[in-house]
Amino acid sequence: MQTFKFACTLADEATVTGICSRPDPATGEATRTPLVIGIHGGGYNSDYFYGDDKYTVEIHSKMYTVPFVAFDRAYYGGTRPPQTVPNAADYPKDTGTYVHRYILPKLWAEYGDHCSGVVLLCHSLGCQQGIVAAALHAGETDPAYPLLGLIASGFGHRSSPIFASIPPMEANHGPDHFLQPAGMKDQSMFRPGTVDPSVLALSEQLNHPIPVSEANSTRAVWASKWRDEWAARVTVPVMFAWAELDFFFEGTQEHLRECVEAFRSSSRVDGSWVQGAPHCMELSYWSQGWYARCFGFALECAVAASVKDASLGKVSC
Repeated sequence: MQTFKFACTLADEATVTGICSRPDPATGEATRTPLVIGIHGGGYNSDYFYGDDKYTVEIHSKMYTVPFVAFDRAYYGGTRPPQTVPNAADYPKDTGTYVHRYILPKLWAEYGDHCSGVVLLCHSLGCQQGIVAAALHAGETDPAYPLLGLIASGFGHRSSPIFASIPPMEANHGPDHFLQPAGMKDQSMFRPGTVDPSVLALSEQLNHPIPVSEANSTRAVWASKWRDEWAARVTVPVMFAWAELDFFFEGTQEHLRECVEAFRSSSRVDGSWVQGAPHCMELSYWSQGWYARCFGFALECAVAASVKDASLGKVSC
């Protein structure tokens, strides 16, 4: 199996790029196989999910014969929506709506063969777009893709004291983006002793400029209203995790409970407080344990949906 780059043209002629892992499908399992779609955080692109041969989602994609696609979010990699960068006041809604209307339907059409539906795997700022997309999906009678579940980590509403003291971001990489030095960025994404030196050697390669509007929308827009405006509308199963040593938000069990309780319309909500883990769990020593849980949850979502759709419980799992 190869992990590769792809590019496709969307309905509005904008483009999206990313990476994809496509193991051979298990025979006869299409009704119980999810398509897992990764949504990366700020300052990274889709390569976040494929750091190197050891810290990569590809291991579990291959192990469980579950396809995985990660797209570069708006203004990362080669993904370019037709509109200009949205302002901070509308950024979560604008980009989340774009993901829901264009990117996810396209990825489902391209990579959903032999799959029963989509499970979103979101990290950090990518959670904004995943949660908005899931909320919009819940309100449609005939959505363009079947959504089975949502996984989110590294994003909430209680800022850590350090993050709360940082002033709003200003552009230093072109008129609209900010690029943080990789070494300084590593100090916030990881904590000492939580990441392999081989991953830190990739820091420059994995580092990408972040849209200033995206970064500043976190505290200015999202934090105060995401629970009532967006999370409360999500109906699919949710797995929400907090890393204890998160740099940006309070990595406490109380904060986790508040986030879990926000998904009050969801058919199932799992909360997980990951002791000792840093913000970027997917690239840390917790990587494979975390991915194992993500793929296990995705498979459970697919099976649950197949049972629900079966008439009078005739499917036995």
